Amino acid sequence: MAIIFTDKTECLLCGKKITDEEDFFIFPPFIQNVKDIYYKFNDTGFHSNCLKNDELGNQAILFAQEYIDKTRPKNRICIVGGNLIQRFEDYIFIDMLTSDKEEALFKFNFITLDRNNLQRWNDRENFIQYAEEFKKENKWEDLTEFKYLDNLIKKVSDPN
Repeated sequence: MAIIFTDKTECLLCGKKITDEEDFFIFPPFIQNVKDIYYKFNDTGFHSNCLKNDELGNQAILFAQEYIDKTRPKNRICIVGGNLIQRFEDYIFIDMLTSDKEEALFKFNFITLDRNNLQRWNDRENFIQYAEEFKKENKWEDLTEFKYLDNLIKKVSDPN
């Protein structure tokens, strides 16, 4: 989750400092794809009024709220087995991969998987194929040396 220092942190939409007297919204790190149009909202804070007036702001809040809701420990329920995932090493959560509803990869946003159920996941091969195509079409870029999508493909491909 982003950290805001009131009277020091600037809202990226208006460039003014965020103060205690104003409502503001802090976004979690919900998207790893630097090329996505919503990436500017990732892991940072904005004045609430600025978000309301930004053409992407309201939808960005909805995406962030879905991320927050789905990652709560009580909601770590595998889409394959329907089980609550207790062990961290079995927990696979897929962040927002793309905001484009026309992309095949969109349907895999914000899903939870239990590593023990991967062999039974009917969409596993589709996910791998769509993710590989997304990368080949140069629609994905990581900010750091950690390759999020590559790592995710590897986790899903090799359930052991």
